[in-house]
Amino acid sequence: MKKLFCFCFIMLLLVFCAKREIPVLKIGYVNHDHQSALYVAAMEPEKTKADANVWLQEVEFKKHYELIKNGKKLADIELYESGGGSKMPTLMAQGHFEVGFGGVAAVTAFADKGSPMKIIAPLHTKGDMLVLQPDNPVSSWKEFIEWVKKEKKQIRIGFKNPVAVASLVFQSALDAEGISYTKDKSQRDKEILLVLLKGEENLIPALQNKIVDGYASNNPWCAIAESKGVGKCVAELHALPPGIWKDHPCCCIAATDSAVAQKDKLIKEFLKLIILATNYANEDPARHAEIASKWLGTSKEVEIASLKTSGFETNPSDRWKKNMQTWIDEMNKLGQLEGSLKGKSGSDVDAILYDFSVLEKAAKELKLEKWY
Repeated sequence: MKKLFCFCFIMLLLVFCAKREIPVLKIGYVNHDHQSALYVAAMEPEKTKADANVWLQEVEFKKHYELIKNGKKLADIELYESGGGSKMPTLMAQGHFEVGFGGVAAVTAFADKGSPMKIIAPLHTKGDMLVLQPDNPVSSWKEFIEWVKKEKKQIRIGFKNPVAVASLVFQSALDAEGISYTKDKSQRDKEILLVLLKGEENLIPALQNKIVDGYASNNPWCAIAESKGVGKCVAELHALPPGIWKDHPCCCIAATDSAVAQKDKLIKEFLKLIILATNYANEDPARHAEIASKWLGTSKEVEIASLKTSGFETNPSDRWKKNMQTWIDEMNKLGQLEGSLKGKSGSDVDAILYDFSVLEKAAKELKLEKWY
């Protein structure tokens, strides 16, 4: 009888512990300042606590946080640093994390191919630049096009990833200007050779070692090049022809369908932090730059210059959706979409690419007067 009592007690204890097991939310991000709302959320716990009674309690900087609400731990938040372009959605599709911060073009391409993931929140706009060698006399997009047309040798422009936002916007601008380009080194008759540099960490070394004449990429890699004296920014890509890229969406927050279905309450509280952090960033640029520099290890001066070229928003407004449709149309023209998003627009895109249900609940509960 005593043994039976002990057995029952142990079983009840195991059931009780299982019920109280703390869930884990795994989040991937790319280590640059376009995703700095995450860093603000992690480094301003007292502000989010005061404004929403939700905060991230740091366990290990940049890696492990506890999601706290009303003084109660809801989940462990594990952060995973990912590469840009297609690397983030690739890792998310492979199950390395459930929520990912990354480029809209890459997530769109994966959704098009049938990967069970959707954009669950806007995050960032523009912030992409054309950088050339510092001794190049070109100082504007107009002068760049004139140089390309006059130059007898093929001009080499680097990019970090085949579906990087900057690369696709740059190609669209070249098409609008009637400039020929190729990714094939054997096609010497093309005016520009697009060189795949396989990661943002290779952009500046390629410029320094004269492997490329310039590169099209996101900040802060452009501001860093200028601060080191190894490059100069000559154009913001969102201002380029054909005039459709103004304030274009660049980064977003995506999640797997299973995460939204199974962990919607946790994701909702996390998105509250990102909404608040975006507001803080927009309302206090100096503090925003300070936080980004601490997280990334860049100088505050670099971040001030870099963040000026970016926009930060979490509200999926009609304007944002219209700009996303521009992305989808242009990716179709470039042959980047061959699956479910091919030729799609409007409500068809909404069903395939977006799920803002959790975001809208988070915003409603925050009751903010202003939501960027």
